[in-house]
Amino acid sequence: MDRHEHNENEEHYDEPPLEDFLPNEEDLELRERQRKRKALVRRVIAGLLAIALLVSLNQVWPQVVNLASIKFLKKSHELSQQGDIKLYKEAVVTIQDQYSKGTGFNISEDGLIVTNRHVVDDMYPITVIFPNGELMNAEIIHEETDIDLAFLEIKGEKLPYLSLSEPDAWNVQDHIYVIGNPLFHNQIVNEGNILKESHKSGVIRLSAPIYKGNSGSPLISENGTVIGVVYAKSTTEEVGFAIPIEQVLDSLPNKDIN
Repeated sequence: MDRHEHNENEEHYDEPPLEDFLPNEEDLELRERQRKRKALVRRVIAGLLAIALLVSLNQVWPQVVNLASIKFLKKSHELSQQGDIKLYKEAVVTIQDQYSKGTGFNISEDGLIVTNRHVVDDMYPITVIFPNGELMNAEIIHEETDIDLAFLEIKGEKLPYLSLSEPDAWNVQDHIYVIGNPLFHNQIVNEGNILKESHKSGVIRLSAPIYKGNSGSPLISENGTVIGVVYAKSTTEEVGFAIPIEQVLDSLPNKDIN
């Protein structure tokens, strides 16, 4: 191969000049537009996330920290120092699934939970949690739609429980305790009195503060027996409502109660 042919081959395989690899002005403008577009998208996403977080906080935070909860937390702490209240609290449970939470209480050593029907309505699977952290699966064994009662069965032994009072064991002005799980809190104790217009075959009206989450809470007399089941509060006055023990006893499923 002569020098001429060798030079031709070299020219044929020469790499393009470095300038051909450098972006031109049009490429630079395109990249800048893409960079700005990505930055704008990131800002929009960050703004939407911030708005969603604020909305969530505005919905949840007032329920967790407000004047009402501060007040009942203080009162609950005071009442919980009493030895008898500590014992009552052991039998008051949290009832929940992944979407909702309510209150119930155990009335049998081997596990019979009383709550409101609306607490467990559409709840699945139902989990019962005792204050000591013990979790149990629960099954609805009896419901009373007309009076908003439900009875759940769990499998246990020597469980803490509350005793049900005899019929006609309460009167207007009696002092009572309510233990439940209101406003994202657990094991909150409140006290009050039975109000006028309460009726043993209808409803107990009570002055104890009642909040969302208190549904299914036991209404406990000063002698430690359950005289009702909380199910609602008034929207116009500071009054709670409970199902009288007389109706609870009439609705008990066929199961031995300790």
